[in-house]
Amino acid sequence: MIDPRNRAERAIFDEDDSDLADNQEFDRALSTGNEALSQGNPADARVALEKALRYKPRNQRARNLLGLSLFKLGELSRAEEIYRSLIEDHPSDPTLRVNLGLVFLKQNASADAVRCFETALDLAPDHQKAQNYLGLALAQKGELARAREWFLKAGNDAMADRMALALQQSPIRAVAASASEALAEEQPFTPATEERAAKKGDTKEIPRPPALDRGNWVATVPGKPAAPPVTSEVAQTSRGAVVPNAPEPSNPPAVSAAEVPEPSAEPPPSMSQYTSAKRLPVPAPAGGFSIGPSEILIQVRGEMLTRLDGLVASWGSLTMKPELKRFRGKATDKPFGDGSRRMLRASGEGRYVISREGRCFTALELGDEPAYFREEVLFAFEESILFENGRVPSKGGNDLHLVHLRGRGKLLLATSGVPRAVDIQKGEPLRIPMDQLVGWHGPLIQPRLVAIVEEAPELGVALELAGEGRALLDVPPGR
Repeated sequence: MIDPRNRAERAIFDEDDSDLADNQEFDRALSTGNEALSQGNPADARVALEKALRYKPRNQRARNLLGLSLFKLGELSRAEEIYRSLIEDHPSDPTLRVNLGLVFLKQNASADAVRCFETALDLAPDHQKAQNYLGLALAQKGELARAREWFLKAGNDAMADRMALALQQSPIRAVAASASEALAEEQPFTPATEERAAKKGDTKEIPRPPALDRGNWVATVPGKPAAPPVTSEVAQTSRGAVVPNAPEPSNPPAVSAAEVPEPSAEPPPSMSQYTSAKRLPVPAPAGGFSIGPSEILIQVRGEMLTRLDGLVASWGSLTMKPELKRFRGKATDKPFGDGSRRMLRASGEGRYVISREGRCFTALELGDEPAYFREEVLFAFEESILFENGRVPSKGGNDLHLVHLRGRGKLLLATSGVPRAVDIQKGEPLRIPMDQLVGWHGPLIQPRLVAIVEEAPELGVALELAGEGRALLDVPPGR
């Protein structure tokens, strides 16, 4: 079967990775980093792994190993950031939560460590390392009885006996110190990709840790959780003593007499009076998308792909599942969007109300002609529209991530201002600052990233579009 897309399109949307040379450089750097770790040289490992991640920034194994290198180097804040981001990408992986828990233990943040290990055990109840580390974290908190129970479950009889003896003598401070000493010993991290191998007897200590044609591209009118109290016996941290539940001292600004409101003589409204007067201005459901003055409504009948940042309320019977990126028509293991802006697949029948939060929402109808959008601005689209993910590589490392849409259906864009259209003329390439690009459509358009000013790369990057068609620009208010 012949692929109807031109060569430039196939180069963007067939693969997410760079060319073969980049893949080889990544493999070499990853192997060097792994070998340096196995030889007890985390500093060299860090350099090699950071190089590997320049080629594949989202690679789970390289990020996990870099987290271990930073842990060994004592750079716990950066290690914490890496494991938090890995958990966002792989929320059901218990081993990543164990690794983050170890970072918290090293920081004497025992309450956070307990939560990590407990969540890991919710995901994998028989995870023996998580059981043992939970015992350490509870001992560090001074909860000796609970710590003993988890040491028994983990088969660590020696630590269970120490907890029993401590309960008889109550040397809480000494036991907490002994837990920290146990943590200081070499603790193996195991990345999720090799957890199964470890269970089968692998004893290695070092891990791998609108119709969019020219006449019909018409837009609608845009209308860290607090830790539990710290017991006084284990309130010593690397930063000094911690007073349980003591608020930070504050110095509130003085308020003049004129700014203090007078007491109201009017009786408060009844519950029904208040709820009648303060109804949320939800747009009337009209199928697909409805845009109101302060909220938008997303109507789901069957399936809809949508983000939920700014969610106010939802109705109906709907199930949500995180969506993965697609290349060559096949799903990958890479998440479509990051953090709270993950793209989700909603199934069932119901509706979501989303706060505009200063954003401009634009609904379009996609016709026969395919279109390309910057990934960040695509907020939702109907399941009848087929999609593929791709990117335009940049020499500076800030690649442009795109979504290729084709088929018929409605889509929703979220931008800073009202999108404006400009023509792309044959023989006259169009350049658009990358952060102002919304999307484009047209035959045989070839995109590439270039410096806005060749001799001054610090002025930013632009997308150059050559061919014939139209592009949409995000023009912020006031420009």
